[in-house]
Amino acid sequence: MRPIKAFLDSSVIIAGPASGSGGSYEVLALAELGIITPCISEQVVNEVLRNIQKKLPGSVDLFYLLFKRLAFILADPAADDLILAKTLINEKDAPIIAAAITSKVDWLLSLDSHFLNKDWEGKLGFSTGTPGDFLQKLAFGQDYKSTEIRGCR
Repeated sequence: MRPIKAFLDSSVIIAGPASGSGGSYEVLALAELGIITPCISEQVVNEVLRNIQKKLPGSVDLFYLLFKRLAFILADPAADDLILAKTLINEKDAPIIAAAITSKVDWLLSLDSHFLNKDWEGKLGFSTGTPGDFLQKLAFGQDYKSTEIRGCR
């Protein structure tokens, strides 16, 4: 069984430990169990740390521990993927899409609506959704990758 490769936007990484429950928390738990291979980029790390230092300064050590504990794959966006991403989303967020493309992920998970564009279906080689969307498809077998996890076809 191959783990599902999921690119995690900063919103998911911040929401998981901050809430202690919910979809983002469960996605991080699945990553810890090795069911999901979590992918991020340097931009995601910087966004997480910048927002945590500003909004939850008492939690900075928790997030450093999270980055040490989970086996994140750090992806640098390829130049060609960045060019494509800039045709789909604003220049500030294009490196996130490009890093997901470069990483050849199965999913891009975010809580930010501008990353959840359904017009991208079939164009990027991966699905986009919230952690809740992902978990629902995983649990109910609506995605071919989830059938591998559940052990049925």
